Amino acid sequence: MPRSSDKRERLVEAARDLIHRQGYKRTSLADISRESGVPLGNVYYYFKTKDDIAAAVIAGRRQEFETLYQTLESETDPRARLQAWLKALARHRRSVASHGCPVGSLCQELNKERTPLARQADGLLRFQLDWATEQFRLMGRRDAAALGRQLIAGLQGASLLAHALQDPGVFHEAIQRQQAWLDEF
Repeated sequence: MPRSSDKRERLVEAARDLIHRQGYKRTSLADISRESGVPLGNVYYYFKTKDDIAAAVIAGRRQEFETLYQTLESETDPRARLQAWLKALARHRRSVASHGCPVGSLCQELNKERTPLARQADGLLRFQLDWATEQFRLMGRRDAAALGRQLIAGLQGASLLAHALQDPGVFHEAIQRQQAWLDEF
């Protein structure tokens, strides 16, 4: 018999996948229940609202970023950390082409209605931006904030275009250009 935390984890994982594939608004609690294999009545034991599940998804994504960034700290050179980060992102090019950037798409959808949940999602982009900016700062760049914005904006634009064209090559090519751009510093 699965432990209750297993059910909660299955619900969050199902919500994460569904929200990425079909968007937050189109994802219902019934969808999450069905995808996770957790009966709908049990969903309410773990999460009172769909927003609560989305908040757990957002928190999980932030934890993933934190773990990745900690792993990248093994690189002593901030440029190498940025390069390794881009390489890690490139592995998701098919998913990005199929469904868009999981963070950018969620932010875009939720920001149509300024809610606390939208601000939480925005925090994911801010977290990425702050991390990238810090890497440029560690490289001694006085324009670190602008460079961080340029990097994140380029990735988000490439994600949008790859998704619109349903072409993972667009995202892969953008990553390669970003890596070449970083080599110029």
